[in-house]
Amino acid sequence: MSNFRNFQIQDKNINSSGSVKRYTQGVITERMQLCGGGLGYLPIALVVVSCGTFIGSYIIAVLNKDIAPYFPYISDTGTKPPESCIFGQFLNIAATLAFCTMYVRYKLVESLTGHEDGRLRRLNKAGLFLGTLSSLGLSIVANFQETVVEPVHLTGACLVLGFGVIYAFIQTWLTYHMHPEFNGRSIARVRLVLSIIAAFSMVMAFSSAAISRYQTDTKDKLHWKPSEKGFDAHIVSTISEWVTAVLFLFFFFTYVRDFQKVRVQVNATLSVRHLDEQPLPIPDERSPLLA
Repeated sequence: MSNFRNFQIQDKNINSSGSVKRYTQGVITERMQLCGGGLGYLPIALVVVSCGTFIGSYIIAVLNKDIAPYFPYISDTGTKPPESCIFGQFLNIAATLAFCTMYVRYKLVESLTGHEDGRLRRLNKAGLFLGTLSSLGLSIVANFQETVVEPVHLTGACLVLGFGVIYAFIQTWLTYHMHPEFNGRSIARVRLVLSIIAAFSMVMAFSSAAISRYQTDTKDKLHWKPSEKGFDAHIVSTISEWVTAVLFLFFFFTYVRDFQKVRVQVNATLSVRHLDEQPLPIPDERSPLLA
């Protein structure tokens, strides 16, 4: 059946050259297939912005001696200015990119599978809902520093990691469910491995954090020393948090090939000739012939 795949949402007719092939749900053009167009840049931008923010704020915080260099929590790198300004600004951008990525994934699954499978449709909507909460949590982490309003900050962290991991499992199940009609089994296995390791790392991060809080009596949580009580559990927790965050971001990398087959168009429909006028009802097949 050639190398065309059924991912494009837009509907077109077949042309004489055969460069566009029509399917039940949409089309994909040969130009997009060869050039790698579409929205493949969206998950890449999310990963680049997020990783760049984490690494950049960490370097600045260490150079300014605001944190200890021993694997701090990701949030510790954005606690004090000037790194907190960079951390907050770019994590807000990352939160927006994350929501856009999850929404495009939702629309992609919806367009491919239709509305016949009620269970798949409900899970797809649940994934979008949890993804939205995860994006909101990332914005909360960016704007509420742990040293200022720790309860709010921790709530945001739980939203990001907790709902983020559940989102990954839902998308993995959807990927398996869409095999073999819409995707291969290999990408489903990759997403499953990433989800399982991320879930294990998240549990390790939260449990080790609780242990270190119980064991330690330090008041300066930004400058842990190896000789302090609870340091080992603290390091296990911070490393697990980094692993969870990186795997969650790498999960979005698996969207790149899918998103290369998707284009989004915004069409504006005007119902008035002048913007000061009141819009008139648009006639349809039920409108009377003589008004």
